[in-house]
Amino acid sequence: MIYNYVSYILNVCGPERFAGDISSEKTVDVSRRAKESREEVSSVRKRAIWILSWLLAAALLQTGCEPGRQTEKVAESEAAMRISIESDTQSIVFQLNDSSAAKSLYDQLPLTPTVENFGGNEKIFYPPEPLEVSGTPMAEGPAGTLAYYEPWGDVAIFYGTCGRAAGLYALGEAISGAEQIEALAGEIRIEKVENAPPEETTQQSAAPVPTGREPADGTEQEENAEMKINVQAGGRTFTATLEKNAATEAFAELMKNAPLVLSLSDYAGFEKVGALGTSLPAEDRQITAQAGDIVLYNGNQIVLFYGANSWSYTKLGRIDDLSGWEEALGGGDITVSFSIE
Repeated sequence: MIYNYVSYILNVCGPERFAGDISSEKTVDVSRRAKESREEVSSVRKRAIWILSWLLAAALLQTGCEPGRQTEKVAESEAAMRISIESDTQSIVFQLNDSSAAKSLYDQLPLTPTVENFGGNEKIFYPPEPLEVSGTPMAEGPAGTLAYYEPWGDVAIFYGTCGRAAGLYALGEAISGAEQIEALAGEIRIEKVENAPPEETTQQSAAPVPTGREPADGTEQEENAEMKINVQAGGRTFTATLEKNAATEAFAELMKNAPLVLSLSDYAGFEKVGALGTSLPAEDRQITAQAGDIVLYNGNQIVLFYGANSWSYTKLGRIDDLSGWEEALGGGDITVSFSIE
């Protein structure tokens, strides 16, 4: 094909461009010299065709334009972003998207984290390093969705529908074994799947449901609206926003008919803690609580932070405006009143 193409160019341009002035010597036998000239032109043309054909073919190979090369590159790229999540009895394969967050997770593999259940529709684990989320799309999809919740730094593996939430970014989706996600427990193994052929997913889309995390916008249904409470301490009133979990629902129920008044003691120079008098449904997880955080400890104690501490807590909410918060809590025991706004 290349040979024919170059031949066409030479025919259009004319043989004299490559043969030069072959018949420069005058002769009486015009017929004989013309014949020799045509033979020399033909020979030069053939050499030129082969040289140009070779050069053109080399150029095409150098630039990667040979058939199938681009398709192979795409397939290699897709295969390079496939991972497996396994336990002793489960094995799920995920196709990661091309986002910065997915690449950040992929670069940290292999990992052997401990997976936890959360919210009744997802399993979570914590990668050793935070993921870069710039340019990463928000997560929303069916069971099998893999996502990253930036505020807490955890990766979520959804076995129920993944609803859109602020700070929840899409990493990819399960392409096999999605039905096994709910059974994941304890230590899991997360590895890259090398040289896997690309394949299309067949998951069906489903209507999003709440994830238990903060809604992404203010147009959610009433049950997903933020719940506010008042916290009175040291003669001042502060507004706090509650999390959305079973513990906060039970906590709000305690103050439904009247304010909840608790006596809190200072502890370790960074928190106030006191007995609740009852137990709430705990969903403890390792977090770093900050000043203004309201957490449940051991299922039956309320903790108000004016400093920071890393421990296993169930987060209940956070003070909206910390102006004067530490001063209001004071340095010793204090009485605090909680009421629905």
